[in-house]
Amino acid sequence: MKFLCFILISISVGWAEDSGLRYEKEKVCEQLHGMGKQKFKGLFIAVYSQKFPNSTLEEVTCLADEMLKLGERCCVEGSSADCYDKGATEISDKSCQADSPFPKHPGITRCCAKQDVHERKMCLASLHYSAEELPSLLDPTNEEMCEQYTQDPTGYSFRYMYELARRHRSAPTGLVLNATGSQLRMLEKCCKPAPSAMCFFTERFQGRHFNIFLRFTSNVCHNNINMKSYKTGLTAYFGSLLKISFEKAQSMAKDFQDALSKCCLQPNQECIIQEFTEFQKGLCDESMLGTMSEEFQKCCGKAPMDTLTCIENLKRQPQTLPDIQPISQSLCQPDSPQETERYLFQIGARQLTTSVPVITTALNHVKDRVEACCSDSDIQTCMSQKDGDVKKIITLLSKADEKCTQYFKLGMPAFKVMVEAEVQGDGDQAAAKAETLVDLSSACCFQHSPAQRCQALTEKLISYDKGAAV
Repeated sequence: MKFLCFILISISVGWAEDSGLRYEKEKVCEQLHGMGKQKFKGLFIAVYSQKFPNSTLEEVTCLADEMLKLGERCCVEGSSADCYDKGATEISDKSCQADSPFPKHPGITRCCAKQDVHERKMCLASLHYSAEELPSLLDPTNEEMCEQYTQDPTGYSFRYMYELARRHRSAPTGLVLNATGSQLRMLEKCCKPAPSAMCFFTERFQGRHFNIFLRFTSNVCHNNINMKSYKTGLTAYFGSLLKISFEKAQSMAKDFQDALSKCCLQPNQECIIQEFTEFQKGLCDESMLGTMSEEFQKCCGKAPMDTLTCIENLKRQPQTLPDIQPISQSLCQPDSPQETERYLFQIGARQLTTSVPVITTALNHVKDRVEACCSDSDIQTCMSQKDGDVKKIITLLSKADEKCTQYFKLGMPAFKVMVEAEVQGDGDQAAAKAETLVDLSSACCFQHSPAQRCQALTEKLISYDKGAAV
């Protein structure tokens, strides 16, 4: 499956050069013959559900069927040399029709306006719908699942794969396929002759580690793909989680992000597992392990994949950090290129409760202001003017962290009353600001917080203060 993600996304629009097309065709035909029609179609459904999460199952299935037909037509002995290329072109042309049954995705009109066939195919291949995170997938009752599965096993598997893939669209497709396979094996085992509650409980308990790992991987991959300056936020997070220096935290953040950038959009899960295993070795190095907490050491005693999800649940710890100074020209020294990142670390590592998306978004605003001043003709004057903005963003980030602590202590009703009382003096924006603070606390105080929603809420809070507006 090493080349499959690229193949599946690109062959639907067939933009590669002729030599590349021949190579892709060989790989596709190899997969079709090796997997069989149903599994091959299911793989397409998973990939396109990840690529276009707001499309319907019918639209995704229609495109998957077309790709299967293309493979069946062109992967047989005696098929014409241009069968594959022509078929891919026909699919891309069909995508551009007003009544196309394929997924409707943003940017398709711009792509379809291109006259050159290869340019149009390349444009279509690059489209990727970046919708907000979807709510968690809720399983029906055991009895309902058994009824659905028994009536139509294939239809159930495609529906489940579609729903799971579109909710984990940044994770390696192989993890989604494995999770679907586990679900089907559970139903096959627990539904006959009648639904068995004990069987379902046992199977879910045994599969809990993989499900936690899927959720973890999906979250960090989604953050990496959708968040600017994610490494900056990760550096601050590792600093507060492990109570380590800026240099160690930055090195760790780089290694972790490199693994995500290399593997998240790969179809095969082996890449991410191998990279995470290597990361765990560095994380749990014996030279550092003795200085870590007992809870951390217990996490390192687990299997590599379980170590990462275990450590993620540890509480972040306050550490002694220098007082945050006003931004100044010292952050722009060419011989000290890391000074801005070190400054951001000192801000972010103080946050012990709020999620990485909130921290990253706020730090990115500070970073933008500092970098803008470093490019200004009068650096120090610019810094003096922007320092007020930076202080307000830092205050906002600290308030968000404080609100997360209060949210977990009070519960929603009492927390909402407290927030509304606190912002009463903020004039016309009081109600909107209170609502945003409540929304941010309820959505973004958890490690698996939705990246895009938390970014948007943090941006919204920043925009309420005109002095800190973008």
